[in-house]
Amino acid sequence: MRQGALMPVAMGAVMGPMMLWMLHGVLTGDGDGHAAVVFAALHAVALTVLIAGGLLLGRRVPGLRRVLARHGPRHLGLMLGSAAVAAALVHLVHGGPA
Repeated sequence: MRQGALMPVAMGAVMGPMMLWMLHGVLTGDGDGHAAVVFAALHAVALTVLIAGGLLLGRRVPGLRRVLARHGPRHLGLMLGSAAVAAALVHLVHGGPA
């Protein structure tokens, strides 16, 4: 694995099961759904800030350009892929009372 690829893989591996946990609470009525809404809303805000920052300041601020360069399609793919794999593993091995 290339250096710098560990962080998005680790974050995805944590976020996949966390999202399953929140979704499970919403679907079964055990949770109130606020955690899932906050999780989705914060990601929407972060995405909006990254896009706006990239469009407005990316060419003018060298430090921001470096940060945005690390969070490109490869970073997103690694994070989403590892989240999907982790969620699939949790889903496959998760067992409720028989």
